[in-house]
Amino acid sequence: MLLKASVIFSALALTIAFEGESDTPTLIASGFEGSLSPFSECNHKSPSYSHATSESPIQAGSGKLTVYFDERNYDGTRDDKGAEICHFDSGTTTNSILTKEGYQCSSWCGTLAITGNQLVVNHRSSCGTPTQQVVVSSIARDTWHSVIVRFKVSTAEKGAYEVWYNGSNVYSSKNIKVGFGDSWSDDTLTSGFYFKNGQYASDTENYNDGTRTLYFDNVSWYDVSGGQTDGRSIVDPA
Repeated sequence: MLLKASVIFSALALTIAFEGESDTPTLIASGFEGSLSPFSECNHKSPSYSHATSESPIQAGSGKLTVYFDERNYDGTRDDKGAEICHFDSGTTTNSILTKEGYQCSSWCGTLAITGNQLVVNHRSSCGTPTQQVVVSSIARDTWHSVIVRFKVSTAEKGAYEVWYNGSNVYSSKNIKVGFGDSWSDDTLTSGFYFKNGQYASDTENYNDGTRTLYFDNVSWYDVSGGQTDGRSIVDPA
């Protein structure tokens, strides 16, 4: 699976989470030209938001995704730790896999995070401590960056996790375990899982009534199952 986005980093800290179904090839994408569609806003509490906006800065076209997080009046809930976008089941405002979030443990299997001014990869195959590595030591703020993430879920050490940043392959780990759950069939996670983009500001100890803003454009989520070996060319912004 791959996630591609052009991003302006303007936030102090954030997490971009990405997980995806592994049984059907699917492309979900938006340039945010007037709306979030096919994505929907999720995990946010006013005044924080994830909206399609048209004011500067613009990377391409006339729109972008603005993810705004206000730290003030934090109430201790998950929805008051940022703002994100999800893809809901057709005709609903729910996602059958997404509803599992928060059960037993934090349910993510991979993130791309900003810690201080570093870009950090995390991935794991259980609810335990993740594999973690700094892939960019100092991020240039207030400029657009191209980000591609490729991962392959596996419980049999046939998985992969890779990151491209501004065209350079800054992280590559292969023949590893990625993802977890209780519904595997022939090394396929049959229960499915999900992607999210936006801000998940888990560092509540650093909240100081500030605000954090992150911009996205041309976001693509692509499941390359069904015979393809690599869908990077589909989502590559170059």
